[in-house]
Amino acid sequence: MLDAFAPPAGAALRLLPSLVLLWLAWFFGRTLRAGEMPLIERVARVAKPDLSPRLVRYTRILTTLWCAYFVLAATLALVAHLGFLQASTGVATLSALLFVGEYGLRRLFFPGEYFPNLIDQVRDTVSVWRPQRHD
Repeated sequence: MLDAFAPPAGAALRLLPSLVLLWLAWFFGRTLRAGEMPLIERVARVAKPDLSPRLVRYTRILTTLWCAYFVLAATLALVAHLGFLQASTGVATLSALLFVGEYGLRRLFFPGEYFPNLIDQVRDTVSVWRPQRHD
């Protein structure tokens, strides 16, 4: 009886990483609409409320790049027929590399600007993704 559920469950698990990635693309992308503050700008303003116009443009570009990355990763996971574990591990690894790599590039692009260290940046990101509720 359980054998009947194996193919649908396997297919659902194979689709899950792509669905999560597409949701992330939407989550980031919706903040790029006119009148909205891009998600990465919100994160940057936690540590540095007064961003220069150049940094504001940079955060918008970075938010756009993350959206494109999520769509590309979702597509590749589907086209390559990656299993749940392969897709999840690959996406987590590449996302971490992009996060750390961007931190280094940002310091290169904006010498003399203050930026939080990686641990504080992760904390700021979590605070924006999961704002405190004041009941």
